[in-house]
Amino acid sequence: MEQKSSGLLAPDYAPRGNPVNHSLLLNGFEVVKEAEEVDKIKHLLISIILILSLSLADPLLGVSALGTSPILSALLDYSVLGGAEVTNTGPTVTDGIVGVSPGSSITNFPPGLAGGDNLTHLLIPPDANAAQAEALSVFGALDQTCDTDYGVGPQELGTLSLVPGVYCVGAGGFQLTGNLTLTGGVDEVYIFKSSTTLITASGSSVTGGDPCDIWWRIGSSTTLGTNTSFRGTVISQNGVNAMQTGATLDGRFLGLSAATVTLDTNTIAAPVCLVAPVPATTEPMTQPVSGLPDTGGAPIQNGVFPWGWVIVGSIGAAALIASFLAHRRNNLPEQ
Repeated sequence: MEQKSSGLLAPDYAPRGNPVNHSLLLNGFEVVKEAEEVDKIKHLLISIILILSLSLADPLLGVSALGTSPILSALLDYSVLGGAEVTNTGPTVTDGIVGVSPGSSITNFPPGLAGGDNLTHLLIPPDANAAQAEALSVFGALDQTCDTDYGVGPQELGTLSLVPGVYCVGAGGFQLTGNLTLTGGVDEVYIFKSSTTLITASGSSVTGGDPCDIWWRIGSSTTLGTNTSFRGTVISQNGVNAMQTGATLDGRFLGLSAATVTLDTNTIAAPVCLVAPVPATTEPMTQPVSGLPDTGGAPIQNGVFPWGWVIVGSIGAAALIASFLAHRRNNLPEQ
């Protein structure tokens, strides 16, 4: 006799004397289907947790791709530092020290004027040795991961408007014709890394940004063209590094041990760091409780509540509870 299909995957027949238990088969399929649904939910929850964790890791852990400014000590009061020598033409004026190391030649101060007092602001070895050592350390510290890599240059910076970050260029170096605008504010760092040169055309300029947090790491030499207006600390590795006639700098012009520096009627001002505005606050009047010492109260804990981790933890707990309930339901003894 022809057997009819029950609509289940299993055939509707059994060996003689062993009738099919449709209820048992149906229950089995339901258990399998339920287990599959639970697995899907578990996988979905795990995926959500991973996505949230990755998206929240940056603000929660304080990880940032942007650059970090080195902290200066020996170089803090310097305007100019040469390696082999420093030469000057005309009435160059600097706010800070003009030094040289390991060389010992600083020429034409006066008519140049260093720090308002050439007697105490012109330094040669051994006094300038610590500054040269720190310049080398800073040059290494500025070798940070690139946020923007222009590849092989030359890379023209004129007319660009750039957000804070680490900008890199290979052979050909950076060129500046016209104005470069830096949009960053207080404590926002710019690092420009050139494997070769930095050259500006006459009358070029850099505007914006915090001059205390603008850094130029130059693999060979720097030339600031006539009447260029520049910002930041420039550290060049070797070669002749020139500030041409009338060029001005809000920052520092530094050369490592193999570099020479030439100046010509320049003005080099100490960088004036931007300061974040302090909001006005009104302290509430408090009445001390009689008989208790005035300890000033508990310390205030400043910070942002970690809502991101609360969300991730809540979803993780929900996933664990769902898994436990599914496991418990699937392993209940048959009635």
